[in-house]
Amino acid sequence: MTTGQELSTFITALNADAAIDPTLLDVLVDNGRTVIEEERPWMVLRKTDTSKTVTTANTWQTAIDLSTITDFSRFYGDFPIRLFDGNNLIEYYRQVPFDRRLTMKDFGNTFVYDANAKMLYLNGIVAFSGTLYIQYIATSPSIDLTSTTAVWTAFPPRFLPILGYYAIGINKGAIDYDDINRQMLPVNSEVLQALKGAMTKWDDELQLNAIEGNDPTDLYHNSRRSAVERYD
Repeated sequence: MTTGQELSTFITALNADAAIDPTLLDVLVDNGRTVIEEERPWMVLRKTDTSKTVTTANTWQTAIDLSTITDFSRFYGDFPIRLFDGNNLIEYYRQVPFDRRLTMKDFGNTFVYDANAKMLYLNGIVAFSGTLYIQYIATSPSIDLTSTTAVWTAFPPRFLPILGYYAIGINKGAIDYDDINRQMLPVNSEVLQALKGAMTKWDDELQLNAIEGNDPTDLYHNSRRSAVERYD
């Protein structure tokens, strides 16, 4: 199962071949997608944007528009923004609360983010001109249940059925509840949780593989085995 049409067919079969209103089904599937994607910083949803540049003329009042990063959900990491000069210089920036903007305006290597306006502001003096490497969690596109091409492609196809179980669980448990559905819900719920557990374990392994062997105390590229680097 890879396409939107195949997911739709699976949901109908799971619903005892009873069709669900297309508009409602789109909402139910996207509800499931949203719940899953916001539960943890999935490795496959981690991205780095390099479309923004700054110069030494930037001040704490210089707005950097992040609305153009259309799949932006939230920052991730202790230092989600790095300023890179293109050669060897890197400056690390940590996030501080937007409501403390005036207090922190002169604190270098920090930034605030106006989530309402989608504007980023670097505090203090920008050390050099360069490109911002912005680490963020992305959102995937809405699921098109009429599509004949692959959907939810950030995740392996084997996890696509979980969206169907989410949709059916909401539909049968809240919208179309009856005695038969009451008997089916526990089984569907167990399958959903098992599939979700497999998905979580898969992502755990990806995250562990990314940090294993890194050492935060390493200054001379001689890492201790199995140590963890907190800032990568």
